[in-house]
Amino acid sequence: MSLHIESTEDALAELKKQRVKTLTAAISVSFLGVALMGLLLYLVHIIVAIPEDPPMVAYATQEGDNPDIDTPEVTQTTQRPSSSSTAAQVKVIAAVATADVAVVNPDIEVDVPSEELSMGIDIGDGFGTGTGDGDGGGIPGILSKRCDLNDRMKRIAENGGTPQCEEAVVKSLRWLKKQQNGNGSWGEGQFRASMTGISLLAYLAHCETPLSEEFGENVLKGISFLVDLGMKNPVISEQPALKEICYDHAVATYALCEAYTFCKQMDIPSIANLEKVVIKAVDKILDNQNVDGGWAYNYNTKAGAHTDLSVTGWNVQALKAAEHGGIKPTKGDIRSTLRKASSYVRKNVMPDGKFAYKENGNMPRSSLVGVGVLSLQMTGNGSDSAARKGLDWIKNNVKTLQWGQGSGTENVKSNLYMHYYCVQAAMNRGGDVWTSYNKAFRDAVLSGQNADGSFRKNDVGYVSGMTGKSENIYRQCLATLMLETYYRFLPGTGEGTKNS
Repeated sequence: MSLHIESTEDALAELKKQRVKTLTAAISVSFLGVALMGLLLYLVHIIVAIPEDPPMVAYATQEGDNPDIDTPEVTQTTQRPSSSSTAAQVKVIAAVATADVAVVNPDIEVDVPSEELSMGIDIGDGFGTGTGDGDGGGIPGILSKRCDLNDRMKRIAENGGTPQCEEAVVKSLRWLKKQQNGNGSWGEGQFRASMTGISLLAYLAHCETPLSEEFGENVLKGISFLVDLGMKNPVISEQPALKEICYDHAVATYALCEAYTFCKQMDIPSIANLEKVVIKAVDKILDNQNVDGGWAYNYNTKAGAHTDLSVTGWNVQALKAAEHGGIKPTKGDIRSTLRKASSYVRKNVMPDGKFAYKENGNMPRSSLVGVGVLSLQMTGNGSDSAARKGLDWIKNNVKTLQWGQGSGTENVKSNLYMHYYCVQAAMNRGGDVWTSYNKAFRDAVLSGQNADGSFRKNDVGYVSGMTGKSENIYRQCLATLMLETYYRFLPGTGEGTKNS
């Protein structure tokens, strides 16, 4: 690591100190609780021993002696006990969620987790089991809820998942752990920053943070790798001169924005320069939006540049995560930039519901339907005609995912790039669109996993210049994020209707 960020060893030492402090605090609170309980029992004993007051005798009075006396209403209020520290919760959840056996849905009632982490962003009424009338999830506080194993399992069951989905995710994260490079990155070659970013997204979706017992060091090292790149280079990439940096930077920014949100809202010790790099990265995206509203290769802002929907989709996701995390950029406004992006996306929709690679019907592709719909949902336009056409196309054409079958941009059977976007768009919409799509993808993805947690070879869509090692990481993360869709959504990863 460079001098731009504190060493991983120092950061780990600090995190270990934090865990010790948390454990000490938890023990102290337990002792205090026992002492208070003893005191309460003693007071109750004393109160019971006090003799009752003699009965009061009331004498009748003549009418009109006293004015009417209002009888006050008695309102009984209860106060929810404070929860344990977030750090302790993260540690416990990580230990429980990574069991070697399938996680069953516990048949117990649990308290609704605190929603204090909500940013006040509602993403609609149609999440999963909804009516399909909304454009998103309608789940404020999902960040805290998905860190509770019981709530996560309940959400999986409610939205059509199975305990095997959770088991498969944990196995996948353990496989990814073994693939991490010594410098904290994942993958190799020119897309190492984006492969690190998408790996972090898979961990963060499962509420794995730098404080998690099993995966904490992996998450911390991955964040540190990207922060270091962001401090050294104008973009988050090892090869900033390449035209494809618009992918590297966008995916890495997306991951760091979610990491920043976790660290800020869950009282996780700050990582040196994380906020600085996140602001710088978001500024880059805002300042380099093309004049047509999309984003182009090499972040070219001039008219006629190679702007396309695929590049635009990843940059929209990054900005939406930044908006949810409360990032305050210095180079522009996130909301107005997203509105401009939605105008570009609308130009890509085709009459039959497909979306084109480039605007005005240039190269329509099945693989981009989900990109177009999700981008419109994230920009506050999930109910417009372009999004509805795309959702109808998904419902009518994506009947089943067949692992290992076919390849290419028109491969509806098993293109994971296409399905990664479609599963989010369908979940955001809910209703029969989601019910149909859930049947199409869930069991197929589960069947594609090997015993060691990896996923068998399958089409990941067209990616020029990606090595075999990076392709394996990419496939792994796309499949994992799909299985995490039941609970992974931050309010920032769907349509923020209150901010629309």
